[in-house]
Amino acid sequence: MRFFRPDSAKVPVTPTFPPKPPVVDGWTEREFASVYSVALVRHLKPCEPLFTDLKGTESFFVLIDGSIQIVVKWDDHAGRPGIFRRGDCVAPLPISEGLRYSAEAVEQCTLIELTPTVMKHIAEKTQLSVYRVAVAATSRINAYIRAVNGEIVSKNALLAAYIELQANRNAEALQSDFVRKFLNDIPRMPSYGTDLLVKLMDDRCSVQEIVDGIKTDPSVAAILLQAVNSARFSFHKKIESFYHACMILGLNNIYTMVLHEAVRSTMPRTKSTKRIQIHSILITTLCHEIATASKDAHAQAAATIGLLHDVGKGLQEVMKQKHPDKAAHIDNLQSASLGAELLRLWGIPPRICQVIENQQKPEYTAPDLIPEEIRREAGILHLAHVLEGLIMKAPVAPECRIYTRDYMALLHLPNPTPEEFLRETIVPGLLRNRQRLPLQVLEVLPADCLSNAEPELP
Repeated sequence: MRFFRPDSAKVPVTPTFPPKPPVVDGWTEREFASVYSVALVRHLKPCEPLFTDLKGTESFFVLIDGSIQIVVKWDDHAGRPGIFRRGDCVAPLPISEGLRYSAEAVEQCTLIELTPTVMKHIAEKTQLSVYRVAVAATSRINAYIRAVNGEIVSKNALLAAYIELQANRNAEALQSDFVRKFLNDIPRMPSYGTDLLVKLMDDRCSVQEIVDGIKTDPSVAAILLQAVNSARFSFHKKIESFYHACMILGLNNIYTMVLHEAVRSTMPRTKSTKRIQIHSILITTLCHEIATASKDAHAQAAATIGLLHDVGKGLQEVMKQKHPDKAAHIDNLQSASLGAELLRLWGIPPRICQVIENQQKPEYTAPDLIPEEIRREAGILHLAHVLEGLIMKAPVAPECRIYTRDYMALLHLPNPTPEEFLRETIVPGLLRNRQRLPLQVLEVLPADCLSNAEPELP
């Protein structure tokens, strides 16, 4: 009797694995093979670039294996990278002014590039699968970018608040007895100047009322007639009529001359104050041109702010001249706040004082964080300084131009960048009004700005 049975023959068992998911949801192996055979296949090592600083691309990139990161730059400022992995599809990257795209492998990866030509030659069902995955991937990366942008906006607002806090601490020095006494001792602006400013800021006041107010002051009329009869115009017949002078000079020049003379009468004439005054006259000219191009701002108010914006710097020069032993302390005073404080004592309209006091904010503050009532004028004054830097071949530092385009968009200007705006709008405007430009502006502008040739921009 057999107690033990021989072992039965063992049958080998083949292990089963779940099927590998398709590279792209909805693709069959046959579809994948057909695409793989006609598309450009790229194999990248870690950190190897797929493309660098592209303005845009019309291709789809499908990740077969591994991962890549895409970085978007705006005006050479890189954002956080977006990561794409196996099965993702990078949709065509659109061309937009100021944007650049770069992509590189995070790890060893393989991807296929579907150009517009290749897309036309693959089955419609396969194309739809690519579009569906591209939309999903694009929505995900857009949500990520929005979250990052929200974080950046929040950090920028905190940074602007921090800078504002430091500025307010420094502004306390303006309340010292030394500064207050000096401000009170400065001669007041002539009444014709303050009266003109009050009328300019009153939207109910007509141009005719302003002109009538100017002509009734003999000293002002004398200033205008002297200017129009100067060697610059060289008329064969002497101009003796105030209205004739207005026609020749133009209202903007009349305002500038009257206010310039009113401010100059309060300050001693030194090399430093003269340099500041020339700068202010160029800025007021640019402010007027910007406001005119905007069609959404008061041109004369903007020009007035441009003329008065550096009163504080002129005052600092006067203070140092009278108190050379305190030059270091005077240099540490905020010129914008100092000038605004003097203008308040002169009875200048509050909105002008507020813009001048906050004139540096657009360098580090987004438009929506500046009070709405002064937002446009502050943006115009900021852009005028950027344009002046381009004209004089001394560009404003990039860190002071972070929000320049935002203010240009706020003003609805016809060009997207300061360089294009200067070349296509401002310079032609200066050429049209060449005969009416203030002499101080004509003397400092480079020759190529007043010729038919385009200015050489950096």
